[in-house]
Amino acid sequence: MRWHWFFSTLALVGGCCLGAYAFYVWRHRAAAAGASLVVLLVAAGWWSLAYALELGASSLPDKLRWGDAKWLGVAALPPAWFAFIMQYTGRGRWVNRVTMALLALPSAVMVVLLANGTTHDLVRWYPASAAGNPDAIARVGPLFWPFLVYGNLIIWGTTALFVGTLGRVSRLYRRQSLLLIVAVLLPSAANVLHNLDVGVFGRVELTPFLFVLTGVVLVWGLFRFRLLDLAPIARGRIFQMMRDAVVVTDPYGRVVDANLAGERLLGQPVGQAVGQPLERLAPWWASAIARGRGASRSDGDLGGEAVLDGRPYELTASALPDGQGRPTGELLIARDVSERRQAEQGLRDLLARERAATERLSVALEREQAAAERLRTLDEMKDAFLQAVSHDLRTPLTSVLGIALTLRRGRRRLPAGEVDQLLGRLVRNARKLDHLVTNLLDLDRLARGALYLDRRRVDLGDLVGRIVKDAGPELLGERPVNLETPPVLVAVDPPKVERIVENLLANVARHTRAGTPVWVRVEACAGGGLVAVEDAGPGVPAEVREEIFEPFRQGPTITAHAPGSGIGLALVTRFAGMHGGRAWVRERPGGGASFRVFLPDVDDPEATT
Repeated sequence: MRWHWFFSTLALVGGCCLGAYAFYVWRHRAAAAGASLVVLLVAAGWWSLAYALELGASSLPDKLRWGDAKWLGVAALPPAWFAFIMQYTGRGRWVNRVTMALLALPSAVMVVLLANGTTHDLVRWYPASAAGNPDAIARVGPLFWPFLVYGNLIIWGTTALFVGTLGRVSRLYRRQSLLLIVAVLLPSAANVLHNLDVGVFGRVELTPFLFVLTGVVLVWGLFRFRLLDLAPIARGRIFQMMRDAVVVTDPYGRVVDANLAGERLLGQPVGQAVGQPLERLAPWWASAIARGRGASRSDGDLGGEAVLDGRPYELTASALPDGQGRPTGELLIARDVSERRQAEQGLRDLLARERAATERLSVALEREQAAAERLRTLDEMKDAFLQAVSHDLRTPLTSVLGIALTLRRGRRRLPAGEVDQLLGRLVRNARKLDHLVTNLLDLDRLARGALYLDRRRVDLGDLVGRIVKDAGPELLGERPVNLETPPVLVAVDPPKVERIVENLLANVARHTRAGTPVWVRVEACAGGGLVAVEDAGPGVPAEVREEIFEPFRQGPTITAHAPGSGIGLALVTRFAGMHGGRAWVRERPGGGASFRVFLPDVDDPEATT
């Protein structure tokens, strides 16, 4: 078998392989570059099949026909290769109708020239001696060389652009990049050698056969490294554009690669940093990673933090294993977290302000609730006070009116003794009214600050004794009174003391039954005198012993016949406070209540008036 049959068979098999590659890529393509790769493989496959038929043809017209037909594939290769490289390197915007039409114009001209018999030999032709010679080789015409230059400029120009782009891609894709470069160089170099008639390359065109190898490499790279799916160029651009600083080191801690942010942290371009120990370029980074090796993490990554130029960085280190799982280096990432820390601090400040506002709102709400409760209590006190005052006013006032009418209508018919009795009752009720009105007026003057002390040095025992003897029978009624009033000289306001004693006696009468014993004592004590009014009544519960001295407050044991207005004890404590003393109540030994008022003495009464 002659050599041309051998190469014809190889070209036929190669064309079928390239067709199978094109079909496989078409079915499994996952990126725009996949379509242009299919066109590239179909063009190369058609070239190989037509070349096989050209080599196997026994007649010169058949050789010429199939030799011309293979130019459909040859002419489509430069535009297809341009589209593939542009789309693969992320420059798909160049693959448009205008650009592709301009690139396809020379190829279309060559096909038209070959199809026209008058211009055919300007591209390729067979000499007359080729008739009957199966080993004859076609000659090229003068217009072939411009097309050869055009095709090689397209292929080699885009290949140079491709190689330059791959130089900026992370080392993660250097292996498949090398495979692609080799796959491009082999058929292109063989085509140049054949057209220049260099040695054995001039007798057989090896380009279609080498395109079989190119197709294997491309398809293997496509599905072994997911060449088109992973978009290595896009990955490289993302790597360079990352805001986080990324540095790749080998197992010995030497810098292998870095992105632009990593270069800034290392302080020099990656070309100068490659091969240098990270500990020399960024000792703070290496120290933080070394400290992080002592901490175990479930994801296998090392973590740490460092501060550079006042900016905090979050550091991570991840192992880079090879296909067998053996460590080949580390991927170091430094993330500037200053903005995040500021945001976190701002959030903490905002939460603190919200918490403080919530606390203030809670306090205000509590105050509002307390004020509402206070208002409710005051409203209840007001109602109770109005009820008590109306009772205290109505009862003696009704009695006064009744007695006055009785005397007016029947004074001459009534016995003298009964008239005197009615007049006595009239006087007592009038005094009750006067006592109640006086208390109300005193409370109002105290609230307005219109009452003043007029201290005089007097015998407190004698003063209290006279008040009890004068007002006691009227205020206490049938209650026996025991007086213990030894002489005690103190500087007091006598009218205010009189009001204190009268209100204490009225309070006893209001809260005890008739016949209940009452004790009134005056004692000398350190710094002044003590007035005590005690009774053998029910006493005052401990929980209300302070409240009963507030205005309009009443004890829990008010008798039905004497509800009281809640003013008397308030005046007692206010008058005692004006003297600088105080009033309180406690349980009397033997049962009952013991109301006590301490009135301090002063050396110069005039100075404190």
